[in-house]
Amino acid sequence: MGTLDFSLIWKTLLTILYGTLILRIAGRKSLAQMTVAQTVVMLAVGTVLIEPLVGAELIDTFVLVAVAVFTLIAIEYSEIRFPFLKKIFTGHPVVLIENGEMKRERLKQVRMTIQQLEMELRQASISKVSDVKWGTIEPNGRFGFILKDELQPVDRWEFERLLDRLANIERSLTNHSNGAFDAPPPAPIGNEIKDSHSEEDVFKKLLTQSTGGDDKK
Repeated sequence: MGTLDFSLIWKTLLTILYGTLILRIAGRKSLAQMTVAQTVVMLAVGTVLIEPLVGAELIDTFVLVAVAVFTLIAIEYSEIRFPFLKKIFTGHPVVLIENGEMKRERLKQVRMTIQQLEMELRQASISKVSDVKWGTIEPNGRFGFILKDELQPVDRWEFERLLDRLANIERSLTNHSNGAFDAPPPAPIGNEIKDSHSEEDVFKKLLTQSTGGDDKK
């Protein structure tokens, strides 16, 4: 029965502590959020960190790992300082859906099938391509979808604005039924704020949300 080499124990502990520290310096992104450069460096770090446990020098390994991580940090800062480098090292989003129309040539560019894109839509709770205003694949491989304006949910500000409008209409009808002919109520405060959605758009959104679910079924 062979004896336990205690040097492997402290090498393993030291390697784990050093790897945790160096990856903390590299950043907090998960694997799904990593760019190509980050993924390559992390794979290299994981491979090199094993070397001390199979006979390589501990100091040499740590130096190589540090060089790899700080090279990654230098690349990321360079992309901020020189935007054209971002296209080289990270890439840019590719539009796959535009105004409800699927871009088949761009699907070929990113080597993706129509069925794979439809699967991503279903996972995002989107039933039809025609409902999407913009659909992109990001440099890290994740998908982003923006629904068309009439299908986007009503936010709290729009909902409160609609309630104010309905309250004004109700007061006007009450005054009219009582024979009062006062000056028209002041416009809602929301009208003073420049907004891309008119009141009619808010009504359309509410109607779409109330009936859209039945149509999709």
